[in-house]
Amino acid sequence: MMNRNFLFLLAGQFVSQIGDKFHIIALSFWVLETTGSSAKMGAVLAASLIPSLILGFFSGAFIDRYNRKIIIVGTDLLRGLIIGLFAVLFYFEMMDFYVILVMQILLSVNAAFFDPAIPSVIPQIVDEKDLAAANSRHQFINGFSFIAGAFSGGIFISRFGYLWVFVVNSVSFILSAGFECFIHIPRMPKNNHKEDQQGLLEDMKQGYHYIFSKSTLVVLLFMVMIIHFFVGSIEVFMPVIANTISEDGARNLGFFQAAFGAGTIMMAVVLSIRSISGKEKLTLFGSVFLIGLLYVSASFFQGNETSLRILFLAMIFLFGCCIMCAGISFKTLLQKRIDNQFAGRVFAVAGSIGNASIPCAMITYGFLLEKYDFLRLLMISGLVLMLLSIISFVLYQGEKI
Repeated sequence: MMNRNFLFLLAGQFVSQIGDKFHIIALSFWVLETTGSSAKMGAVLAASLIPSLILGFFSGAFIDRYNRKIIIVGTDLLRGLIIGLFAVLFYFEMMDFYVILVMQILLSVNAAFFDPAIPSVIPQIVDEKDLAAANSRHQFINGFSFIAGAFSGGIFISRFGYLWVFVVNSVSFILSAGFECFIHIPRMPKNNHKEDQQGLLEDMKQGYHYIFSKSTLVVLLFMVMIIHFFVGSIEVFMPVIANTISEDGARNLGFFQAAFGAGTIMMAVVLSIRSISGKEKLTLFGSVFLIGLLYVSASFFQGNETSLRILFLAMIFLFGCCIMCAGISFKTLLQKRIDNQFAGRVFAVAGSIGNASIPCAMITYGFLLEKYDFLRLLMISGLVLMLLSIISFVLYQGEKI
């Protein structure tokens, strides 16, 4: 897949996401160090998510109506300028908690337009037969840059300080915009005169009518919610399991996080080489079923500390593999089946559903784990997930959306 447009897109994503990971790590530690408040640190992290989550239910109409390349390049440039201004304020010691909150909100608003635009554009620059492999490579870049950014971010902070982290992140977004300038995105078919005259509000209404009038599309969005919900659940399960199987819980948790990341990256590599094109439906529902089966199997794990650690490492690694399979499959199904005129609206809604599901799962399982044994919860969660995957597969009837 020597696709020039797609390579420029991947290059831009790679540099900006590594810089962004630097930024999040630096910001979290700086707020914690200067305010001594974990609540304020949580508020900053929430400010980077909530505006994007809310706007995602509306931003898709804007993405579908206007030039997607300008949206992608423009939002990256704006993010670079926002973080550059932040670096200047930091240098002159004019930074405080409320300025940081405003900055994170502005960055999140930009993400509400940038994030759904990317999967909407991929079908315009990649042949349909290559979509599954393209999504796999895109997910690999996301996963690799996340791990590389997290690993090197802490080292960079300790060696060069916070200021240079923000400078690097600003430059990374501007470089990303530079790569994206070279992408050629074919023009969308022009709307008729009546559609040109209608406003964004009518575009939003049409988008939601399009989504809810197609049962198979509703099923896919339901699977988006399920996948993200159980990503949130494993994030809560991992520290509980890590502390339960031995006294060295922090070490175990590090192993578990590494196993999860390794599973997602390895599967992304595999699927970029061995395409699932034409098998996305079976891969999606099969992967979700297997996640449930992994949960049920884990509820029976027994043995000493070493054997339990190995068993749970294997389970979490396979969980990461299944999550990657499911994520690539639903994204490819959406790209292949929906009318690209509605892609921005569909992916914006899907992103908001997914972003809302993860914290909901964390809150839900955090509460449940205070009352119930984690093995019992693994069993019940797995059985429910297996049942939901079967029901969803039955409801997903059509080859067309």
